Parts: sequence; structure tokens; C-alpha cells
Amino acid sequence: MSLDAHFFATAQSHFSPFRPGSGTEHIAHLLYSLIRMTRPKTVVEYGSGYSTLFVLRALADNIEDVREETLGLTAKTHSSGLYGKLHEQDDIRIDKALNQHLLTWYDAGEKACQVNPHFYLFPYHAHLYSFEKLGAEHDYTKRMKGAVSAIGHESIFTHLCGQSFSRAALPKSAVPIDWCWNDDDRYREFFQEFWEHLNPSGGIMVFHNVTGERDLYDAITWMKAQRQVHGDLEVLILEEPHKLNQNGCAILRRTSTYKPHFPLTRPMELFQNLRKFIRR
Repeated sequence: MSLDAHFFATAQSHFSPFRPGSGTEHIAHLLYSLIRMTRPKTVVEYGSGYSTLFVLRALADNIEDVREETLGLTAKTHSSGLYGKLHEQDDIRIDKALNQHLLTWYDAGEKACQVNPHFYLFPYHAHLYSFEKLGAEHDYTKRMKGAVSAIGHESIFTHLCGQSFSRAALPKSAVPIDWCWNDDDRYREFFQEFWEHLNPSGGIMVFHNVTGERDLYDAITWMKAQRQVHGDLEVLILEEPHKLNQNGCAILRRTSTYKPHFPLTRPMELFQNLRKFIRR
């Protein structure tokens, strides 16, 4: 699917990113790219609109990629000569022949080239929960519903209309939350409501317009102070210097338990995960 001409035409026929209260013409693309990279399963949004469609398209594209990569991983494991060894032998010994099979496996697969088998041991189900203050019968909310239908992503979208954000309104399966995106207001309250439910191993929280209004920027400074003693908050602030308002964003990441895994330095673990994948 991706961000094709039909997607842009549909999105902009329902919402203009250039109106004074929006300004998401750049950050919508950024959200799409970051979600494509990080592959969250649960995304929580406060304030729906133009960028909502980009979040949904990113999740839908991730779902399709995981499906194709899973098939590619299976196919290249068969063709590399590893399948029989991993399927039949419980005692794996890393020797010259096995390393050669691994090199063949590593380089193959096109879209499945270099994928980490561990990621594909678990089902990938992605969903966006979008909190919207306006009620279900409001014209804006109906337009949002129509836009989501037009791009075909109703199955991965829950619009929580007529209410502010709340952890209690989410299903238990939504926790831990992998991504939060606030394009509305009450930044400090949003942080307090969801931070402890954010994935401690790299969960991301994004706030819009933090370089456009001082109180929003001050809210990010306050968040940094709240987590300073814990040392588990990374912050990147991006500014759009050409804009007066609806300007820039802050990207927060929770690193309470985050550690890069460096899977290529653990060949035995890689083989074990690949075996689990083909026997699943």
C-alpha cells in the first residue's frame, strides 16, 4: 500500500494539514516513517486528524511486511540448507559447513534479507486507539470515520469519541503501549496517564508543537525533570524554523529496560531462535 497518490488524495480531501490548527504536513510523514521503523503493536493517540491516517497506513504496511517477511524467512531457510539441520537435530554444533549455510541464509530472501528470527516468533497485531474530545455525531468525527473507511483501515482503528484520554478506556491487551502521540493539549496529564504503561524497553511518546508555544516546551522540560532520578527518558526536540506555530515536536523514549541485543554476536542464540521459528 504505502503512501501512494491515492492515499494522499484521500487524506487531503478529508483534512487539510495546512490549516492554522493543524500544521501536520511534515510531522505526519515523520510519524509514518518512525512507526515503519519501530513496528509498534499498540499506538495511542489524542487528537485525531490528518496525521491519524498516516499512523494507520504505517501500521497496515507493517502488518503486510511482517506477513511477507515471514513467508520469505521460511522460504530462505529451506533453500539455504539450514532447514533440515535445524528441524531434525537438537544438538547444534557451529562448524565451517554450518557457518556457510548461515551466510547463504543471511544474504538471501530479498525483503526477508537480514531479518531477525526472534521478531517472527510472536504474532504481530497492530492497532490504533484514538481519543477524540468531539462526540460521535460531530461533523469532524464523522469525517474522520469516512477518511479511515476510504483508506480501508477500519479493522485496526478504534475511535474513542467524546472523551479525554484514559488508560482505563483501553483494553488490557493494549498494555504495554508501544507508541503515544499527542496532537491536542494537556501534555503533562497525558504523560502522567500513560508513561508508566509505556513499553519500558523503548516505548515512544511524541508531542506536537513544542517549539511553537512556551507552555508546551516547558511541559517537556517538566517531563525530563520527573524522570531525571530514574535516568530512563531520552528526548529529541525537532524544530520547524520556518513556522510561527504548529511547529516541531518532541520525541520521548522510555529506556527503563532497553538494551540493544546485537544478535549477530550471538550465533548460537540466532540458531535457536531460527529453530523455534521453523518448529512453531
